[in-house]
Amino acid sequence: MAPLLLAALPQELMVDILLRLDDMADLARASSACKALRRLVVSGPFLRRLHALHPRPVLGLLDLSGDVSRSGFIPAEPPHPSAATAAAVARGSDFAFSFLPGGPAGWRFRDFRHGLALFSSYSVVADCGCFHRLVVCDPLRRRYVLIPPIDEDLAAPIRDLRRAAVRDSDYLVSPAGREGLSFRVICRPKVPEECDVTVFIFFSGAVVWRAATLAASRATTQLSSPQFVHCYIYWRTPLRDRLLMLDTREMDFFFLRFEPRDVHLQAIGETDEIGRIAVFNMDYHQHGRVELLSKEIRGGADARWRHDRTAQLLPGYKWRIVRLAEGYLLLQGVLCGGPSRFTLGTQLHYFTLEIKTFKLERLCTPQFQGCIHHPKFYADRLCLYRSFPPPLSLSSI
Repeated sequence: MAPLLLAALPQELMVDILLRLDDMADLARASSACKALRRLVVSGPFLRRLHALHPRPVLGLLDLSGDVSRSGFIPAEPPHPSAATAAAVARGSDFAFSFLPGGPAGWRFRDFRHGLALFSSYSVVADCGCFHRLVVCDPLRRRYVLIPPIDEDLAAPIRDLRRAAVRDSDYLVSPAGREGLSFRVICRPKVPEECDVTVFIFFSGAVVWRAATLAASRATTQLSSPQFVHCYIYWRTPLRDRLLMLDTREMDFFFLRFEPRDVHLQAIGETDEIGRIAVFNMDYHQHGRVELLSKEIRGGADARWRHDRTAQLLPGYKWRIVRLAEGYLLLQGVLCGGPSRFTLGTQLHYFTLEIKTFKLERLCTPQFQGCIHHPKFYADRLCLYRSFPPPLSLSSI
C-alpha cells in the first residue's frame, strides 16, 4: 500500500518531505522503501539540494601508507558531533580493503578524496609499458571499479619511452561535476626532465581517457606535490614563485604566480569560493598563528593574493599542518613539553579548522602504535574522511 500512496504524491512534495529529515540515517531508510524513492534520492537535483543543506560530516582519519595491510580508520571521538556516526562507520566499513580484487596485498595506495580511495598495482601491466592497473574503491560500501587501460593511441608517446625511463606516476582521484556523481582519475608519468609533460585524465561519466601535453622547460623539470583545487590540478615547480596548473575541463596548462613565504609550514588547496586557490601559512615562532591567503585562479596577470583571515590556535600545543582538503585544514597538535619523536603510546591530537568559518574542532586523539618516528612522517600518512562518497557506477557507452 505504501508505494501506491507515495505514487499519488507530487514529486515536488516528496522532495520537500525528504529534505526535512534531520537524520541522514532516516533518509537512507526511506530510500530503501521502494525503487521510486531510491531513484529520487540518488538523482542529481535532489543530491545537489541535499548537500547544500547537509554538508558531508567529518568522520575521522584514514591512516594510509603505501602498504594497504597497515591502513586503518581513526574515528572522531566525543564530544565531536560526528562521533556516533563515526563509530557506526568504523563497525560497518572495510578499511582493510579486503574486498579489492585478488585481496589487498597486490595493491598500493595512491590517493584518497571524498570517500574514494585510489590504488595501483605494484607492477606495471605487461603489454602496457609503464602503466599500472588502477582501481577506485569505496570502503564504506565495499565496492570497487577497475579503471580501463589508457587507449593505445593516447598513450603512445609514453609507451615509446624505455620502461626504465619512467620512474613512477603521480596518481589522484577526485569527484567530478556539481553533484559529485562521477569521478576523475589523474595519471602523470614521471618522465626524464628533457621530456614533455603528459597528463592523462579518466572521466568515469563518459568512461573515457583524455590527455594534455606541455612542452618541457626549466619550470617542468621537477614537479611535485600534486593536488586538486576545484576543477584544476596544481604541481609545485622548481621555480618558487610559480605553480603549474591544469584545467581539467579545457585540458590546458598554465602557470600561476605564487608568493613564497619564509614560513615553516604551508598548505595549498581549495577555498570555499569556487575559482580561488588558498594558501595557509604557519610559523613555529608565531605560536600557533595561522593565516589564510587566496587568489583567483583565472584572474590574469593583475590578480593579487588576498589576505582573508588570521587565526590564533589553542595555546599549549606544538602545531603542525597535516593537509588542506575538502574544506578543512587538518592540524596535528602535540602538547608542549612532549617528545619531539614519537614513542609507543604517545598521544597525538588532531583538529580540523573549517575554512569557511575558521571553526576549530578537536577530531580525535589516537595513540601512536608504531616505531619511533618524527611527527611529520606519521602525519603524512593521514587523510581526512568525510561521508557520502559519490556512487561507483560507470555509465554505459
